[in-house]
Amino acid sequence: MINPDLDIDSLANAYKLDKRLVIKNFLKPEVAERVRTACQSSVPFSVHYVIDDKYQSKSPVEVNKMSAREKQTIYDRVSASASQGVGFLYDGYLRSRAEKTSATTDVKELDFLHSVFDYIDSENVINIIKSITGKQDITAADSQFTRFTSGHFLTRHLDVVPGKGRRIAFVLGLTKNWHPDWGGLLQFYEKNGTPRDAWMPQFNVLSIFEVSHIHAVTYIAPYATEPRLSLTGWFVAKA
Repeated sequence: MINPDLDIDSLANAYKLDKRLVIKNFLKPEVAERVRTACQSSVPFSVHYVIDDKYQSKSPVEVNKMSAREKQTIYDRVSASASQGVGFLYDGYLRSRAEKTSATTDVKELDFLHSVFDYIDSENVINIIKSITGKQDITAADSQFTRFTSGHFLTRHLDVVPGKGRRIAFVLGLTKNWHPDWGGLLQFYEKNGTPRDAWMPQFNVLSIFEVSHIHAVTYIAPYATEPRLSLTGWFVAKA
């Protein structure tokens, strides 16, 4: 699945500069196209969010049963937390098949996306990431497909979570023709909260960074004409 022309030594040297790196054309073109198409049409995304510092999730079936008032109440409470710099709101599909319940799901394409999960977690990819980052204790990848649409965001945070073993965060961009005014930028910050720089969503580009980097995904504007799609997660050290 990975582009065989990647220059691992050059990528490793570039990563050393700031423990961050953008890798263009990460997957073979035909693989990246299929992943993008499958994410657009075949993923039963759930809604993930935080209320009162607690992670919550609603499946597609649950969301369809909710009234407009119930949805607005959740959004208002999520927004209240976000106003204090806490939380997130986005659509996600985890590696677990528990969410594979939609009647409209293309099972063949969803199975393909699970093979992508498995490949990102494979020895081949793990060894490449270890070579680029120098993190020799990495043993696995935890990942999910994500979809950010109007009103979605991920507030400023670190990915360091005790007991999770996270070493390297990653975002594999699956979005074409993104406009920077739409938001959805991977924004980095200094420790004092000062914005540092931002990376725009791109197609078939793998962004990796050490989990010590403070970052966020900026608010998606209501005039964004397509979703911000990606495969995101962490390369981790597990016992």
